[in-house]
Amino acid sequence: MDLMKVKVLIAAVVITVVFLLIIFRMYFGRQRYPYRARPILTRREYNFYVLLQREASRRGLIVCPKVGVKDLLEVTSRRHYMKYFRQIAQKHIDFVICDRELRVLFAVELDDSSHDTEEAKKRDQFKDRAFKAARIPLRRIRDYDEASVWELFR
Repeated sequence: MDLMKVKVLIAAVVITVVFLLIIFRMYFGRQRYPYRARPILTRREYNFYVLLQREASRRGLIVCPKVGVKDLLEVTSRRHYMKYFRQIAQKHIDFVICDRELRVLFAVELDDSSHDTEEAKKRDQFKDRAFKAARIPLRRIRDYDEASVWELFR
């Protein structure tokens, strides 16, 4: 083989490899999403959950963590359905206590310093009023121990 044929062969191989890489990236690149798994609860929420679960189990109740507000409240206004649905669609409640038939008994919000801003206070106030309207007791707790968790169930 002379030098020119070798150069053409190398160029053809390089072009083929580059083409295959482009096709490979196009095909598999679409399949990749920028996500990774994360825990459902923060460490503080998990520690609270352990106490909450222990107390609920004593009473034969179930603790559901991180429940969407849209899964708990139903919009009753047909005329303004989307207006009110949007207000609950992206919100969640930290914990919901249910009986064995998964009927909601009450909800619990574990508050911390992030609830001290004016914007957070407005969001909390909205949740409080929405749950009151739906007749679901919403209990808030900030600092907790076994006694305060026990009090939630009274």
